[in-house]
Amino acid sequence: MDTTDAPQVIEHITKSVNYTPYDARWIPCSARFVSMGIHPRATGAINVFALQQGELKVVHELEKQHGVKCGTFGASSLDARHLAVGDYAGIMSIYDFEKPEIPVYSAQAHKSIINCIDGCGGLNIGYGAPELATGGRDGELCYLLQIPRSQ
Repeated sequence: MDTTDAPQVIEHITKSVNYTPYDARWIPCSARFVSMGIHPRATGAINVFALQQGELKVVHELEKQHGVKCGTFGASSLDARHLAVGDYAGIMSIYDFEKPEIPVYSAQAHKSIINCIDGCGGLNIGYGAPELATGGRDGELCYLLQIPRSQ
């Protein structure tokens, strides 16, 4: 194979953080992304970064009680852009970055760490209620949940 025709990955910006990042997601329809992980003291990190003039700027910096393993915008409308996360205590929470201090919704989804999360449905697609699926260390393959619509 001729390597001159192969796609190239070029590093654009690098930023060091003071936690171990486990997941990163672009925020839909924006020049921002969110990074999730765990601090050395076992608290959770959820940071929102914006691309501004060739640099990464921290827009929101949240510290949570438990480490955060995964996240998705999959069950959120493009207008709301709510982030659903899974943490080390087995809690699934949904955050609104307009008021990020307290989750919009929270539920004990697993007995221990949530390893993966994804979502679908809602007003974007026009079919069915927004739903999330999670997989945990407790041996449950997935936990399905109908997300309450914001009023």
